[in-house]
Amino acid sequence: MNALLIAVSICLAGYSLLRVWQSMEVVEPENLFQKTAGAPARKTSSVRQTLQTLNWRVEPLMLAAILLAVSFCVFFVFLEFFPESMALAALSGAALTLVTFFAITDASSFIRHRFEQKLIDALDLIQAAVAGGVSPQRAMRVAANASRGAVARELNEVVDRLDYGLPIEEAIERMRYRYDSEGVRLFRQALLAKWHSGTDFAPLLKSVSSLLRERVKLRIQIDGQLSGSRYAAIFAGALPYLLVPLFFWKEPNWFEPLKNSENGAAYLLAGILSQVVGYLWLRRILRSEL
Repeated sequence: MNALLIAVSICLAGYSLLRVWQSMEVVEPENLFQKTAGAPARKTSSVRQTLQTLNWRVEPLMLAAILLAVSFCVFFVFLEFFPESMALAALSGAALTLVTFFAITDASSFIRHRFEQKLIDALDLIQAAVAGGVSPQRAMRVAANASRGAVARELNEVVDRLDYGLPIEEAIERMRYRYDSEGVRLFRQALLAKWHSGTDFAPLLKSVSSLLRERVKLRIQIDGQLSGSRYAAIFAGALPYLLVPLFFWKEPNWFEPLKNSENGAAYLLAGILSQVVGYLWLRRILRSEL
């Protein structure tokens, strides 16, 4: 039985590494347009895009290796307490790996939403500068100088690429790749319309900014209504593990009855899996893609 579980774990790990390796065979954001004419565009790896948003300079294969290492650590820690429960240890390691991966994805989504929210103020500055007679390229530089963080960095990158003579599609592509959201895509389409058709840029930006403000306002309202559930999920998920060191400090033998019980491993795993299922269910409820 143990050999079968180990074989299944190795097969699953190998399959996961193969999928990640295949996801690496995509075009890098800096080289998206360095391809031969007429060549079909390949699909972008969502894992690589998530890492770019988080500004983590690791490859998807390295991320898979880290998650696999964490899974094995949990596996062996569980076996240290319950040596006869290899299947339960494997399930606990897989559950933690799954939750960690979803947490990374949610962090990336949060950063994209924050970027979109801050981009609205930059769009207002660009619209005001264009209305005052400044060229769109110079207006983006003005907005970048008045902004901070990722918005300033990405707008400066767009202007620098335009100064180097790159087409507008290549100039805006890194921003779209790293912070892909509805707001960034609308901003990209506005720039394409201006550069290719000569559309009046100021009214177009004003419409885009107004639309994004309503979108962000609705998202904030939804987040406010779901804030109670969000904090309940955080406390329910983190508080038990924060209390474990306190229990060991106050009562070093508090874990012995569960460890010595015949069904102790099953009880512990049931609690962990209940937390994982609750986390995934609350995550589905709390996610609002507007």
